[in-house]
Amino acid sequence: MRQSEPGSAAISSADAPLETGTAPPSDRPGTSPRRHRYGRRRGLIPAGDAFVSRLGPASGEPFAALDDVEGGPPPPRPTPDVPIEALRFVAIDCETTGQTPHRLVELGAIAFSVDRHICSMETLVHNNDRINPFARRLHLISSSLLAGAPRAEPVLRRFARFAAGSVLVEHSADAFDTRLISRTLGQPLDADSIDTSRLAAKLWDLRDTIGLERLCAELGVTHRRPHHALADAEATASCLLALLDRGRERFGWNTLGDLLRDGQPPPPRLAVVSVGPRPSVAADGDGSRQAEADQPPRRRRRRSGRRRRRPDAEGGAPTGEGDAEPED
Repeated sequence: MRQSEPGSAAISSADAPLETGTAPPSDRPGTSPRRHRYGRRRGLIPAGDAFVSRLGPASGEPFAALDDVEGGPPPPRPTPDVPIEALRFVAIDCETTGQTPHRLVELGAIAFSVDRHICSMETLVHNNDRINPFARRLHLISSSLLAGAPRAEPVLRRFARFAAGSVLVEHSADAFDTRLISRTLGQPLDADSIDTSRLAAKLWDLRDTIGLERLCAELGVTHRRPHHALADAEATASCLLALLDRGRERFGWNTLGDLLRDGQPPPPRLAVVSVGPRPSVAADGDGSRQAEADQPPRRRRRRSGRRRRRPDAEGGAPTGEGDAEPED
């Protein structure tokens, strides 16, 4: 407390204004600075009804829009005996919030065949979840950047029409992108999937998966913006074409079945749950419960330790349970 003038109330040091040049209490030496939670923001960000692109087309190729209408029924799913030259591929890549549960924040896709580029698709995806700082430093997507982006449901419904009748291509050994899309949609995608990292491991006899940037360097593929969904999808498509050129003569990659044999990701691991009927039991006359006769007998657990010894009937030396009976 400092002295006040007569007739005036005393002013505490906590209520007194800070002197010029002094730091606020949280930044003074000897005090811990105030910690901010990552991704904290005020209010919810608004959603839009049109695609929001970050990169855009690289060379004027056609681009898909959210409200495009596909003409006619969707093409059928190709069979394993279809030649590679007749296949329509769709390379995909997703950027997420980077924390469990992963939420989609950007989707990029390239529709192509072995001889031409067909169409591209790119958009940010509206999301109100916090974005992990490490993921934000990689893909440079902040919460404010998602303002005005469309929601995930219409984006993925448009993607399902975009990828109908195609073979999905991704660079992920565990099919992370396709599983994320299927989980967000609430149903599996009706398409086969090929992993370029598995094809590269087959080509070079690798035990570990190879990253997309390193694979581009090995194959001489241009990757214009790493960790951008559209650029990663473009690089994945170019890597697939380069791998096909190198693997056709060596492994005989001529049909979709050949690619699925060497490049299809494994199915998701599911817990094995016993669903068989429980053994029925019946009550005997004493009220105890016993297994029915059709159930196999249980094996007796072998005792550990030394065998019990008992004295013989005439009081002689103790004998083991397995000793033979004396003859008369």
